[in-house]
Amino acid sequence: MLNDGWITRSVAWDAHECDDARQIRIKVFVDEQHVPFEDEFDTIDRGAFHVLAYDAGGNPGGTGRLYDDADDPASAHIGRMAVMREERGTGCGGAIMQALIDEAQRRDYRRIVLSAQVHAIGFYARFGFHVTSDEYTDVGIPHRDMERILPRAGSGEASC
Repeated sequence: MLNDGWITRSVAWDAHECDDARQIRIKVFVDEQHVPFEDEFDTIDRGAFHVLAYDAGGNPGGTGRLYDDADDPASAHIGRMAVMREERGTGCGGAIMQALIDEAQRRDYRRIVLSAQVHAIGFYARFGFHVTSDEYTDVGIPHRDMERILPRAGSGEASC
């Protein structure tokens, strides 16, 4: 899918292309935000739907994942949204978000939830997410939970 000059592709966690996603997450979360390496990768990764965004030259700029809510089959989670510092503000993150939302709609989820770093709440709000929790700290970073309700397929409901 092409979005703002970014090409998004889904990649399987065990595919060679997913090495790009792992490297982006290490650079953004571990190196830049000082998240402990052992906290960055988890058992969710293997079963998640991963998206990578590439620029016109084929260089990876960001990644994110979508996965099932273990307690609510009508809900999905978006997480591990990571965009390289030099690609922030270029539409890379937006292309990833749209690809993940599109996949959630394709899978007919009713709701998407995410844990947003407080500084990124405005970004997620532009995609129809709203805050649902008080602020809390995760890996030393302030977060708030957010959600977006999705329309039922063919219902004509608004999606925000």
